[in-house]
Amino acid sequence: MKQSQLFTKTRKEAPKGEEAKNAQLLIRAGYVHKVAAGVYTLLPLGVRVLDNIATIIRDEMNAIGGQETQSTVLQAKEPWEASGRWDDQVVDNWFKTSLKGGGELSLAFTHEEPMTVMMKNFIASYKDLPAYPYDVRTVFRNEARAKSGLMRGREFYWKALYSFSKDEDQHAEFYDKISDAYQRVFERVGLGDITFKTFASGGTFSKYSHEFQTLCDAGEDIIFITKDRIYNREIAPSAIPEDNKREEPKKREDKKRLGIIGVDDLVNELGVPVEKTTKTLIYNADGEIVVAAVRGDYQINELKLQALLSCKNLSLATEKQVQDLTGSEIGYAGIINIPKGTSVFIDDSIKGLCNFETGTNKTGYHSLNVNFGIDLDHPEKFHDIKLAKEGDKDPESGEIYKISKAVEVGNIFTLGEKFSEPLELTFTDEEGKPQNVFMGSYGIGISRLLGVIAEVLSDDRGLVWPEEIAPFTVHLLTFGKNENIFREAESLYHDLKNAGIDVLFDDRDVSPGLKLGDADLIGIPYRVVVSEKAAEKGGVEITKRATGEVEFVDPSRLVAHLTEG
Repeated sequence: MKQSQLFTKTRKEAPKGEEAKNAQLLIRAGYVHKVAAGVYTLLPLGVRVLDNIATIIRDEMNAIGGQETQSTVLQAKEPWEASGRWDDQVVDNWFKTSLKGGGELSLAFTHEEPMTVMMKNFIASYKDLPAYPYDVRTVFRNEARAKSGLMRGREFYWKALYSFSKDEDQHAEFYDKISDAYQRVFERVGLGDITFKTFASGGTFSKYSHEFQTLCDAGEDIIFITKDRIYNREIAPSAIPEDNKREEPKKREDKKRLGIIGVDDLVNELGVPVEKTTKTLIYNADGEIVVAAVRGDYQINELKLQALLSCKNLSLATEKQVQDLTGSEIGYAGIINIPKGTSVFIDDSIKGLCNFETGTNKTGYHSLNVNFGIDLDHPEKFHDIKLAKEGDKDPESGEIYKISKAVEVGNIFTLGEKFSEPLELTFTDEEGKPQNVFMGSYGIGISRLLGVIAEVLSDDRGLVWPEEIAPFTVHLLTFGKNENIFREAESLYHDLKNAGIDVLFDDRDVSPGLKLGDADLIGIPYRVVVSEKAAEKGGVEITKRATGEVEFVDPSRLVAHLTEG
């Protein structure tokens, strides 16, 4: 393509209000146009990169048995009602619309339910399994905040594959295959060295799922890294703190401090080290009121607590529920004076604490110098229900976690019978008995990947595309008004095209400085300059965008030089 024919233009500045680095660069370089927060039009250069990423993903999905479909954006509500996910209280990022003739539809944000319903037409026997349909398409999520450019969009392009297997063993075999395929995808798009498979919450589907997280300073996730395993912070196990020292027990003191209910205020007002405070919260777990406590310098990890309780719904208890249980106002909950029969879950960060502080479950009062075995019974068991933090150790290896910010670029889930049972997707097994299909779900955000690559592989001059996904392989520039030089550039342009090398030819009548600046900003892997100065040094000048390495090559050898590597 000749750059003079490209209708898009580069710009010196990004639009006001656009804070994300990836969006700033993609807008300035002419890859995307911002419509609204989290909504971007892909321009010709952006479409080429997106298509190249999608092609890689299709290659890898097809190689493991995936078959591409094209599901609808508009979705009927009935399957979602059957699975329990139509309610806005369950899924809070819907875009929904009403039909003129009556009834409701939604804009797709995922396809588990409609894909399950569709497969009822094609799965009847164990002989029909396994099956691996997938989509590459646009989906919509009504995000409360969309501030990270293409890394968090309200309208975005993705790949979603769904596996349908006869049992968990068949599913597990494919789960490993697609995990390996994902690793190949991220290597091919240039993120292999900084993308890691992490343990994440399996939610109500399974104990664990896995996410693929790319290290990124602008990422919204935090990952906890050891030599052998990596966890998303939401489930990272945390060893018992080693600074809980034995002391001679002191006599318990009840202190009245109305209005002092936060840990920081307790530390300041009561002169208690934060490591000797406790934090107690009261929850509603599927209708049962339970108590959970951690050491004051930690937070309760509600995902861990929910998994421990095996409950579907977990929320903080209401003010009335707290008062009914303890007789006190919110803010004075503690692990003493709890009514008998109440389920209490104490984090292992409190194990071994001596002379510690806790709320008394009495309005205005906190207790100091509380000790197990004296002021309250030892719990039958301590649990790990804390949110891991800096300095914590992995309980299995004993390693101190390395902590990094990251952005999720893919995920793989075991769904089991979560959707097949309510939507009645069954098959007849080898013995003629009906069984629920065992399912899995596997997503990659393609436009998010584009944004992540722009975010982490750019430099202070602009974008730096890996060769396999770049919009063009070569950016051909010519300087000056020498007709012979321009004709040579035109000839090389046609030679490159005829050799199957994608080339963007900057044939514009603008200054060399502008051309060089635009080339750096646009980020094509190889810049080839045809000029009198380059000719004096032995031919044409080739610069690798990623490294800045410069070579001079005879024009007759340019195609061979690029194709031979």
